[in-house]
Amino acid sequence: MKIAFLWEGVSYRWPDRTHDGLWAAIQILQERHQILCLEPDDERAIMAFAPDAILYWAPFTARTKNLVTQYPFKKAICFAGGPIEPGNVDGFDLYFTESEINEIELALLGKPFMRAFGVNEQLYKPMEVPKRYTAAFAGSFALWKRPELFAKAVGKGGIWIGQKQPHETIAYEVCEQHGVETRDELLSEEVPPILNAANCVLNTAGEWGGGQRLTLEAMACNVPVIVMHDAPKNKEFVEESGCGLVCYASVEAIKDMLPRAMALRQDSRAYVLSKWTAKHYADKLEYGLTQL
Repeated sequence: MKIAFLWEGVSYRWPDRTHDGLWAAIQILQERHQILCLEPDDERAIMAFAPDAILYWAPFTARTKNLVTQYPFKKAICFAGGPIEPGNVDGFDLYFTESEINEIELALLGKPFMRAFGVNEQLYKPMEVPKRYTAAFAGSFALWKRPELFAKAVGKGGIWIGQKQPHETIAYEVCEQHGVETRDELLSEEVPPILNAANCVLNTAGEWGGGQRLTLEAMACNVPVIVMHDAPKNKEFVEESGCGLVCYASVEAIKDMLPRAMALRQDSRAYVLSKWTAKHYADKLEYGLTQL
């Protein structure tokens, strides 16, 4: 099967920057199929390749979405988060989801979907490193991830790693004001040792904040994870696995929860290996695209 994988930034991020679960899944699929990884607006190369199917990773608000829906090939989208609303989801033959809440929304809109998700478990794994941080977070400095909760609850004991965005400087300034160590986006291989150096991963993302990949990556490292009560995409994995903690989204509640999280000793990696590995991800993608 010929698959065109399209993602804004694939040409400069995948060589060394973003080796996540999807990257690992695509590496597996490349052993089974002919896959060309392209920017979504590289129309000439896409048309010349003439794929059997397009696999596009993006939110429905992506600038290239309307262009991709016009390509005359079967199309599937790996939904990357953000709002699902009537009118902004059309144009695809299959919708790959990461979270149950999105499946409910797509079902209400009558869209065909299936779950396909996982992490790079070869990269994210337990490591024998000294504990240096009370809590860690890995993800872009964005307000919907609620860095102010993290900063005020953890302060100097915390570290936040992610892309600093010029239109939301307050997102990292609040961390720096409260003594949180901030790092700009790192190479993928540099992140797991930092997560392992934390006593827990504190995922303060809210309902639209996503962060579900970080939750599973923390679990793959056997690092206790705290997620927020109003974040269904993260609660789903904590509640299903029985690993980690769900906390009310307030500074005081998080402060009270941190000692409990730091004392947890759970084999959350076993849960990840049971259904959320890169191979699970690749197999689901392959099955869905084959059906198309």
